[in-house]
Amino acid sequence: MLEQSKGDGRLLRWVLVRRFAFALLFITLAGSGCTTVWIREHRLAPTGLASQDTIAVIVTSPLKHKHLSELENTVMGCIQDALAETYSDVRIIPPDEFRKLAVPDPAIETDSPGDILWQSLLRDPAFHDRIAPLGLRYLIFVSTEERTRLTDLEWKGVASIGGPSLGGSWERSVLMEGTVVDARHRRVAGSVYAYASGKSGAGVMLVTFPMILPIPYGTVSFPTSVACQGLGEGLAKLLTDGSSTKEQAAEQRED
Repeated sequence: MLEQSKGDGRLLRWVLVRRFAFALLFITLAGSGCTTVWIREHRLAPTGLASQDTIAVIVTSPLKHKHLSELENTVMGCIQDALAETYSDVRIIPPDEFRKLAVPDPAIETDSPGDILWQSLLRDPAFHDRIAPLGLRYLIFVSTEERTRLTDLEWKGVASIGGPSLGGSWERSVLMEGTVVDARHRRVAGSVYAYASGKSGAGVMLVTFPMILPIPYGTVSFPTSVACQGLGEGLAKLLTDGSSTKEQAAEQRED
């Protein structure tokens, strides 16, 4: 009976330790970072989106960019979601479909910097003749720039729960610029800038009670998704609102 009681006690302690560890792990990994976003709209010409108009969205990066397709689908989704509140029947042509018609030779885009290529195409009458069957109202060219920098690296000999810890933090920023081209009048209608910055952190702490156990922790921010959402909102306003240049105050959003 005594041996069985000791065995049951060890089993109970082990179950409690596992539950404690998993609960602490869930808590420390469940954090999300806070991201700040700025949105600026610059109008050059009047716009007027109508029901059932057609839009094309292109990310101006070479085709060899490994995440190009994923990024374009994400950006297209952000713009579509923002427009859906008012114009649910506006058609957005998938980037691949537009490229096949606009750039018959894929090697041209692969070997050329995106911005320079599309600027030259917009000045080419043959380009406008090729895309004429699409009946485009607007072309939206999106460029992106991402930066990451380490902001802190810290070692603590004694953590608050009785053990050492090693942690670091970093800041990631994303700038997205959307240039709107009025395909009907062959002119640039304006641009929208969305800048998002978020801080993330991660580390490991050593829990010493009730047993020695390394516990990872962290908070993560996703500024790309926040910048994309802001870009979609700004472009929707530029396409549907005839007001002048404006800049939204910075706002914080939870990822």
